[in-house]
Amino acid sequence: MKWDDVFCNTFKAISQRHAATIKQQVDFLLPSMAMVNACRVNDFEGFDPFIAAGKLTTEQMHHATQRYHLGKTKSGQPIFWMIDDMMTPLDAHIGEGWISEQLKYRDPILNFWHAQHCLFGLHLLSGTVPSTQSISIVESEASAIVLSELFPESLWMAYTTTSHLYPELLAPLEGQTVTIYPRTDPTLSTYIFFRDYAEEVKCHYDIDLTIDPTLEDHATESQKARCIDILDFLLDSLQ
Repeated sequence: MKWDDVFCNTFKAISQRHAATIKQQVDFLLPSMAMVNACRVNDFEGFDPFIAAGKLTTEQMHHATQRYHLGKTKSGQPIFWMIDDMMTPLDAHIGEGWISEQLKYRDPILNFWHAQHCLFGLHLLSGTVPSTQSISIVESEASAIVLSELFPESLWMAYTTTSHLYPELLAPLEGQTVTIYPRTDPTLSTYIFFRDYAEEVKCHYDIDLTIDPTLEDHATESQKARCIDILDFLLDSLQ
């Protein structure tokens, strides 16, 4: 993935229309909301099976992609921005890579910069959260976006990769009721990992944290061999 594949035409078009404003607002060295808004989209192919099955509407897809500030590269890859609860973009996940890596490649002066990460969807806490609304966490950003419309009674977030799973990642969720939905696997190792992780988090923060056992209790051996997540489980049930 090249930087130009993501932003080249978008920033050029914006600069032509709003040159003076963009000069003031866009920080080309670090992620910004101007970058986020420059690549916003309304559609996401992750919704297609559920729309085809009549379980979701295109309006729900548009609602979710706007709510999560979903972006897209020129080649069509989704851009999942990590925006914290102060509405500050920290990084973005594209395929197997990160925007921070591209920024450093584009401008070596940033080699000193260590990008901070947060839960994908953490920005949803920047508004007023009803005391009855729980938080649900999955691995995949794509799953979180789709599940947010299937089960809107919860705020859906994603941890993206286990390398982010230090206890501090959940610190902004202090005082909240949180459920993590781990992927399944043939050896139960993922569930055990998260069970231990939950105990460590509870030692540091006042979070009502539960690890959901649905996949361990109900997934078939074939599904466990595929290491499915909770959205895959729901999709399998539609087929």
